[in-house]
Amino acid sequence: FHEQHPYIFYVDGQEHRVDYLPAESDTGMFGGNSNWRGPVWMPVNILVIRALQQFYMYYGDNFKIECPTGSGKLMNLFEVSKEIADRLGRIFLRESATDAWPAGRRPVYGGTAKFQNDPLWRDYILFYEYFHGDNGAGLGASHQTGWTGLVAKTIQLYGMLDPQRLLEVGKQAGFVHGTPGEGGEKG
Repeated sequence: FHEQHPYIFYVDGQEHRVDYLPAESDTGMFGGNSNWRGPVWMPVNILVIRALQQFYMYYGDNFKIECPTGSGKLMNLFEVSKEIADRLGRIFLRESATDAWPAGRRPVYGGTAKFQNDPLWRDYILFYEYFHGDNGAGLGASHQTGWTGLVAKTIQLYGMLDPQRLLEVGKQAGFVHGTPGEGGEKG
């Protein structure tokens, strides 16, 4: 949406715009480090996942939203949080063949043939600073094991986490269980 509808405003008759950029900044604004408006940043996604889990503990299974947007598929907030976590994990996993790429390609390595194909490199995963918003290619520093390594925790978490247990924890913490207007009460 934002690629076709950039934010445009006028000051003193001069147009100023903020375009969608899925990867590196194309402007010298802020010293060239103005790429916070398109790429995938692991710590921001982890915060969103955690917030969705908290809201799931409050609203439960009955509150659903469309995910992905435009798909017509409704998911509860736990399912949405897991969908985001799964998408983050798929950045590092080998893909099936597509029209654009052969089987075995890892999105994290984009078009870098050495990392995609060389048997001495292809199984060593680099944890980049951020990722291309459209294709998942790793960008920025390639050794961000700190925050990008959080993807391993999401894989572990969703391998163990039971949504019904999460709702029980929410009840014990005094969160409302149910959707607004259904008479949910603090426990």
